[in-house]
Amino acid sequence: MNKDIKQKILSVCAEKIKQKGDGVQVSFYAFFANKNDDPVTLMTVARWWIEEHQLNHFEKATKIYAMVASLDNRSAIQLPDLQQAKGLNHLTLSVSNLDVSIEFYCGLLGFQGEVRWNTGAYLSYGNCWLCLSLGKAKPSQDYTHVAFTYDSASMIHIQRKNVFKSVKQWQINSSEGDSFYIEDPDGHKLELHSGSLATRLESLKAKPYDGLEWLN
Repeated sequence: MNKDIKQKILSVCAEKIKQKGDGVQVSFYAFFANKNDDPVTLMTVARWWIEEHQLNHFEKATKIYAMVASLDNRSAIQLPDLQQAKGLNHLTLSVSNLDVSIEFYCGLLGFQGEVRWNTGAYLSYGNCWLCLSLGKAKPSQDYTHVAFTYDSASMIHIQRKNVFKSVKQWQINSSEGDSFYIEDPDGHKLELHSGSLATRLESLKAKPYDGLEWLN
């Protein structure tokens, strides 16, 4: 799948989502003119759709957008089978004001805006896919929070922005690795963290938590 057809698919899906919401469906024919003059490209997309991913004739545009957006531009027809991937797929947060939340995540935290519509938006940060959904936000009142990976230099850069002074910090870091514990405009608890599971486990060998047991 070349860069041009990838961009075409993303553009068509984004427009349909904007017009009809995130429940709208598409067929792979939606990305080509009625009288297609590039049968090779059409067959490439058809094989990707039918043979490699065994998708239905119609699939949600949001699903196709996410799959195609994650493709490495350097790969040609050897596309990853995302249906077999394991791990966190995406995160959805309810927000009361899309403009304010998009500015917070993109303007302050450095997320990339991908697409928005009347009731939501898709943002990305590295391999993180974040959905903002317009509605009544009910942030957690306990320790539940979302942690994003940042290097120390990026966190210093964020901290130096003037707008950071007005951001509420809900906890001071006392764990391994650098962390900022902040709230987004709706009060969702976030953590910007420079460590990883591997570095955390390594630190526990030297300074274990009370009652710590290794499970494997």
